[in-house]
Amino acid sequence: MLKLDQRVLKLLNKEQFLSGQKIADQLDVSRTAVWKAIQNLKRDGYNVESVTNKGYMLTQTSDRLNETLLSSMISDSDLFTDIIYHESVGSTQKVAFQNITEKHQPFIVVSNEQTEGRGRFNREWMSPKSSGLYMSAVLKPHINLNEIIKFNLFISLAIAQAIEKSFNLAAGIKWPNDIYIDNKKVCGFLTEVLSENSMIQTIICGIGINLYETDVVKELENATSIESELLKNDRMGIDIELFLKHLVQEIEHYYDLFLSAPFSAVKDDWISKSIIFGHQMRISEVNHTFIGKPVDITDDGFLIVADESGEIHKIISADIEF
Repeated sequence: MLKLDQRVLKLLNKEQFLSGQKIADQLDVSRTAVWKAIQNLKRDGYNVESVTNKGYMLTQTSDRLNETLLSSMISDSDLFTDIIYHESVGSTQKVAFQNITEKHQPFIVVSNEQTEGRGRFNREWMSPKSSGLYMSAVLKPHINLNEIIKFNLFISLAIAQAIEKSFNLAAGIKWPNDIYIDNKKVCGFLTEVLSENSMIQTIICGIGINLYETDVVKELENATSIESELLKNDRMGIDIELFLKHLVQEIEHYYDLFLSAPFSAVKDDWISKSIIFGHQMRISEVNHTFIGKPVDITDDGFLIVADESGEIHKIISADIEF
């Protein structure tokens, strides 16, 4: 059941006042409990106007991550059943792994800060407080281990689509796990699995998105944030509630496609959003580095690259840089 704060929030609207007694009657709680819930919502950044003999009216939703907002974003979800929120953690991936055995359905972990955030190849992912979305989505498929290659392609489309729908910013995909805006990285994600006998039981997908303009992001030459890109286009403000709603919806949509359809069903969409084709790139595999141009991607998710001598390489796992 939703917490009282979230249930009260669902009743409030921006069109009219609602009396405390009416809220209490609808939720079968005391007026004191309603008042406490309103105070909690204000603490979380919601502007709620209180007028004697009129009641309460929501005048502005919260512009920052909070437990109430995050819980509301999955309240209508057909996929995720629970969300774990922390103000600060080492990494959301660690928290996700710690909760896998006791949670049998898909769930999400979100933190306002990570002190030990990490990306692919165990690289550090800077996660300063109140500057980004740091989350891990835990999914429970029962699929062959080799399918995980295609999972990254579907999830990259989900994130790119959520950014475009929420902010009207063109989001490009850099194979295999990065999202770019205007040739700068705004998001990276890390996919880990628990498997047995070549079958995946759990996918833990850690997603880091730079939301707000900070000194940390500014100092990184190849990084950007949603806020920075909006400011470049003379636009202000991030509707975090809308973005979270779209992100959950897109993850659900593309996860369902991943389980029910081949990559070929979305291959053209993926290629249209890719930013790598036709560019000279440094391809670094485990024991081999070369310069080449990505020319295609197979239905199995392998990247096809032509090196400087024209030789064709089929890449499954590598670091690629412009």
